[in-house]
Amino acid sequence: MATEEQTPEKVPTLRHRRLVISANVLVQILLAVALLGMVNWLVSRHYRRFDWTRTGYYQLADKTKQVLRSLPEPVRVVVFIPPSDQREYVEKLLQDTRNLLKEFQVAGGDKLTVEYVDPQRDLARAQQLVQQYKIDSPDVVIFARGDRHKFVRLDDLVDLDPGNPYLQQPPRVRAFKGEGQFLSALQSVTEEKSPKIYFLTGHGERDPDDYDRQNGYSELARYIKRDNLVVEKWNLLEKQAMPADAGAVIIAGPRMRFAPVELVYLDDFLKKHGRLFVMLDPRTTTGLEKFLKDWGVQADDDLVMARGGKLLGAELLLAEAIGQEYAPHPITAKLEDVNTVFPYTRSIRAAEPDGAPAADRPQVTELVKAPEAFWGETNPEAERPAFDEKTDLKGPLSLAVAVEMGRAGGVDLGVTRMVVIGTSRMLDNSHVEVGGAGLDFFMNALNWLLQREQLVAVGPKVPQEFSLNMSVRQVRAVYALVIVGLPGAVAMLGLLVWIRRRK
Repeated sequence: MATEEQTPEKVPTLRHRRLVISANVLVQILLAVALLGMVNWLVSRHYRRFDWTRTGYYQLADKTKQVLRSLPEPVRVVVFIPPSDQREYVEKLLQDTRNLLKEFQVAGGDKLTVEYVDPQRDLARAQQLVQQYKIDSPDVVIFARGDRHKFVRLDDLVDLDPGNPYLQQPPRVRAFKGEGQFLSALQSVTEEKSPKIYFLTGHGERDPDDYDRQNGYSELARYIKRDNLVVEKWNLLEKQAMPADAGAVIIAGPRMRFAPVELVYLDDFLKKHGRLFVMLDPRTTTGLEKFLKDWGVQADDDLVMARGGKLLGAELLLAEAIGQEYAPHPITAKLEDVNTVFPYTRSIRAAEPDGAPAADRPQVTELVKAPEAFWGETNPEAERPAFDEKTDLKGPLSLAVAVEMGRAGGVDLGVTRMVVIGTSRMLDNSHVEVGGAGLDFFMNALNWLLQREQLVAVGPKVPQEFSLNMSVRQVRAVYALVIVGLPGAVAMLGLLVWIRRRK
């Protein structure tokens, strides 16, 4: 019986097996790439951002997010800062600015666009911006909406420690103020009408148009205008009325008495929900003392002083009070751990309550207090002033107060607000930019008066500096681990794999 001849199965050749394996690997790679692309596509549209820094350096304040989410119209931001700057801190500042504006874009969505222009590389675009916005410096960030724009200069973004060139210490950034400055710029270009700030005149007050290096107030006026505020002057006795369009009125260090009719105008202004910033210098009688007491503020007739040690056997006295203790309040919320210097000041505190019901009395908050070492000297003209418990005021003394009336249970019923401090010297041209937080205190107070709390709520970010101190032995151990240990471990692993494959 014939049997059918069986044909042997074809054994796959080595080449065939390699082709199959290669095709399999190729398919796996294509699938992996497709899967990775799908994941990236999903993540790019559905993601969450996290700030892993220890202090939340890149986190935006809630007020900032609210403003960005409620932008009425698109806002364009142009960063006009050349990266190749001779100042070493500029590169770090530019990087912080990029990171901050990225967070602004995420919160603002499509209504906030950012453009970076390098004046050294894109000359045509730089010239176009110079002509369009009349730029006089290359170190600016421009916020623009329609025909309105606002500059934020490089120097405004940082609180800079100038260093010491003699010791070869370069400038160092103490705090980054970008978020507050950018929020203020957004407020400037989105507000339909700029609030007006009036300086009263006619009683020897400080003049916002005075450029004198000691007594002038031109620098303060410049900072006020940067916040999209209009600065004007007003002679109360000449006009016979308070300005009807005043966002706030400033009385800066009067040296003459107010007429009784002027006090009536001021009182009526506050009762109609006015906003007032009062600076009373010590050793002057202006007639405002009784007016302020009716509003719950006691302006003491003293000079805040403290002992400052001895020099050549003579005891030194300090007439610059240092504010260190802050009350919980929107004005002082971002001033913790910094000093506010009040040069040549009188003490300002809450007056003893009168017989009026508590509901009808203004709410007075003592904002800043000097340390206990300072006392209120009632006879500073004495040859050797010293604390006298019978006549002088014992510390700690209040240096500034905030007054509010018309808010019940968090409901705004038409709010009256007033801030009173015991010196006008703190904000003159010789002090406004010198140390301490006097300017920050003033701008916070002014924004609080104008009910621009979103600007008060954002404080500067302090960069965290870390240093690693290692002994010589530890440095050598790290060097051996990085230069010898890790490459040696990789080489050993490769050798073991090669030996195993040979077997």
